Formats: sequence, C-alpha cells, structure tokens
Amino acid sequence: MTTARLAFDRLAPAYDALASGEAFQLQRKQTHRLLSRWIRSGFRVLEIGCGTGADTEFLAGLGARVVACDPSEEMLSRTKRRLEAAGLGDRAGILSCGLQDLPQFLDALDHSEGFDAIVSNFGALNCAPSLAPLGVIACRHLRAGGAMAIGLMGRSCLWEAIYFTARGDRQKAARRRADKADLPVAGIDVPTFYHRTSDVGASLGEGFVRDAVVGIGVMVPPPYLEPRWRQVPAVLRRAAAGVDRIAGSWPLINQLGDHTMSRWVKRRVSHG
Repeated sequence: MTTARLAFDRLAPAYDALASGEAFQLQRKQTHRLLSRWIRSGFRVLEIGCGTGADTEFLAGLGARVVACDPSEEMLSRTKRRLEAAGLGDRAGILSCGLQDLPQFLDALDHSEGFDAIVSNFGALNCAPSLAPLGVIACRHLRAGGAMAIGLMGRSCLWEAIYFTARGDRQKAARRRADKADLPVAGIDVPTFYHRTSDVGASLGEGFVRDAVVGIGVMVPPPYLEPRWRQVPAVLRRAAAGVDRIAGSWPLINQLGDHTMSRWVKRRVSHG
C-alpha cells in the first residue's frame, strides 16, 4: 500500500466534514460552474481521483455517464454510498486504481467506446510523481474533439504566500515553488508533486490545444485557513468570492490560486 493510499484511507471518514467549510465550498462551486459549461448530458466522463464522490455526483447529475477511479478503497466506499443516496448509482462505475495503473485497467476493460471528457479535480494528480500516464489515457481513450479538465494545486498560491510570510515562515511561503514537498495528510507525510500547467501539456503532446486556464481560490483561501477566513466580515467574504469568479480567468492572476484548472481539447484528425 502506498503512503498516499494509506493516508487517504485514514482521511476518508473525516474528509466530507473537513470539506464542508465555506472556503472549500466556494472553491468547489467555482469548479462546478466550469464543469457545467464543459460537460453535457450524455457525455461519457472519466474522473481520475474521485475521493468521496462530490464531483462524481455533480457530473452524474448533469446527465453524464461517469467512470470514477481512486486508489483509496475507503474513499470509493463513500463515493458509492453518495451516489446510491442521490439515486445516481446507475450513472457511474467505480474503478479501484490511481493514475499510474489506470491505463492498464482501461485497456483490460476494453473501453473502446471512448470518453467525451476526462476530469481530475482538486489536486488528485499532485499525488502522482509523473503525468505521463495521463497522456497515454488521453491518446487511447479520449475521443477526437473531447476535452480534459485538470485541476492541480497551484504553484503560486497568493493567500498561502501572504499568510506564511506574515508569520515569518518563508519556507512554507515558498514551498509550492519546489517540484516536490511532503504534506501532512491524516498524520502521514504524503509526497506531493507541484506539476505545472505546462507539464500537463507536455504529457499530452501536440495532439491537444489548451483553451482555458482558471485560478481556483485566488481571493478565497485554502481550506486549512478556514478559521482565519471566518474572521473576515461576511460582506468582505462575499465580495472576495465575487472577485474570485471574475479574476480567476485573467492572465497571470489565474496562476495565483490555491488550485488551477486547465482545459485541453483533443484535435480532430484532418482527412483533407
């Protein structure tokens, strides 16, 4: 069992409670606004790193047919219960695997029908040391004209830099600039890889074009700062959330979020 899998198995029982804070929910709503623009009813969607299934439920609720995967069995058990409770169990299949093993799983299951979209949200891919399998999956299993929506932990989080600089902890203020850091998850240090948006492009190759990059949580802080966020007057929190929705797509500003979501479209093959 990998360190990451053990950590997220331990975290699973508390994850939904930890994700229920206002800061996290504002970030999730921002990603859902994007996904609702990019995913249509009837799409076949592959979700990589589904966690407890909040995004799986949302995608299935849009009318998509979802294949959701995660290496944590404890997370997957909660995804299944969430879907059943929402009456969406027939719209999603579950795979117990992470990114590294996913190409072999998909090949063995013969998903020849292909996917219209591939989604990975809130840094699930930051647990993977290499994004190379992402390119393999996209080339083999994403239909021409299909798109990938990839949400990674940002390398330059404005809130985090300001907070830790103010506390005099320059090492934490700059930790995302490193390629790798060990972050505590449920009492376990998990190797975390700060992939760049350009790393996604490199894994996909020239057959893809990037058409969107949006900062998630530029003006809204990381969830671990929820207690500090709650000390801000409600009127200012609402204003910050409004600015976040607008400024997240601006060039340069879109690189300062807690997460960054990019969209990549697979080119159609020209026959002429």
